[in-house]
Amino acid sequence: MFLLASMSLTASAQDPEKVGDYWYKISPYSWQNGGVTLVKDPTGKDYSGNIVIPNEIITADGVTRTVIGIGERAFSGTSIMSVTIKGKVDEYGDAMLSIGERAFSLCKSLSSVTIGEGVSRIDDYAFYGCENLASVVVGDNVYRIGWQAFQNCSSLTTVFLGKSLRYIGASSFVDCPQLKDVYCYGDYSPSQSGGRIFKDDQLKDLTLHVPEACYDNYIFDGADNYPWQHFGKTETVTSTTVEKCAKPTISYENGTVSFACETEGVEFNSTVEYLEESFNNVSAFPAPSKFRVKVVAVKNGYLASEIAEEKFDLPSYVGVKTDGYEQGDENKDGKVNVADHVKLSNIMVDK
Repeated sequence: MFLLASMSLTASAQDPEKVGDYWYKISPYSWQNGGVTLVKDPTGKDYSGNIVIPNEIITADGVTRTVIGIGERAFSGTSIMSVTIKGKVDEYGDAMLSIGERAFSLCKSLSSVTIGEGVSRIDDYAFYGCENLASVVVGDNVYRIGWQAFQNCSSLTTVFLGKSLRYIGASSFVDCPQLKDVYCYGDYSPSQSGGRIFKDDQLKDLTLHVPEACYDNYIFDGADNYPWQHFGKTETVTSTTVEKCAKPTISYENGTVSFACETEGVEFNSTVEYLEESFNNVSAFPAPSKFRVKVVAVKNGYLASEIAEEKFDLPSYVGVKTDGYEQGDENKDGKVNVADHVKLSNIMVDK
C-alpha cells in the first residue's frame, strides 16, 4: 500500500498545472532544481495571440520556479501571432531555457520571434512551416539550432543570430524563398551540423552581415568556409542594435481595411477573424458581421512590429435584397454562408 501511495503521489506531481495563461509541468530531475516546462494545453484548447513566456512562475504549492523549457509541440499548429522568450540566466551566466522539438511548428499566423539571452538551444523542427514568420532574433546564449528548425518558413526575410551560436542543423533555413539578410554576431562562423543549412542555389540571393572586426573569421583567404563564403554579398556591421518597425495603424472606410506605418517600405502581414461564436458552415446561416483584424509590419533588416488590432462591426444585410440577390451574398450563389465570409474577408483587407 505504501508503494501504491508513493506512485500515486509521484504521478500527481507530474500532472500539468495552469499558472496564468499557460500550463506547466514540474521537472522530476534533481539537476533541474524543480524548474518547470511549459506544455501543450491538456484541455484541448489552443494558445493564441501574443505569447510572452515568463522567466518564473509561482506554482500552487507557493514555490517560485524557473521556466526551463518549452515542451514538445506546446504551441504547434496554434493561431499565435508573436513570440517573445527572454528566459533566465543563472548565477554562472548560463542560459536556463530550451525550446523543444516542434514547439512552434506549423503556426500559420506567427509573424515574429524574439529569443532572449536566457535561451540555450532551439531543438529540431521548432519553427518548421511557420509560413507567415517574417523575422527571427536568436539570443546571444543560444549555442545550437536544430535540424530543419526554420524550414518552410516561406515569409522569412531576416534572421539575426547571436554571439554564442556554434551549430546550425541541416536544412534549418531551406525552403525560405523570401530570406534576404542573415546577421551573424558571433566572433566565429557557426558550423553546419549534419548537412547544408541553406540550399546552394539560395546563397547567391543572400546578404551576410558580420561584425567588422570578425570579417576574416567568416571569409578566409585561400580556404573554403562553407556556406559563409558563398553568400551573394557580405557586409560588415559596427553595431548589434536592431531597429524595430513601428506599430501599424488600421483604418476602415467603404468596406475596406487599410494599413499604414511610420517605418517606410514595410510590408503588412494580416489576419481577419470572425467573432460570431454561433457562426458555422450551415448554408442557411447568415454571414458574420463582427470581425477582428490583426496586422504586423515587416521589413528586411528590421524586427517585425508589435501587433496592431481592431474590431469592426459591419452592417447586417440579412433579408435585404438588392438587384435580385440578398445583401451579404458576396458570391451571388443564392446563399449567405461561410463562402461569403471568405469573400468578405478578402474584400476587407483589399486582397
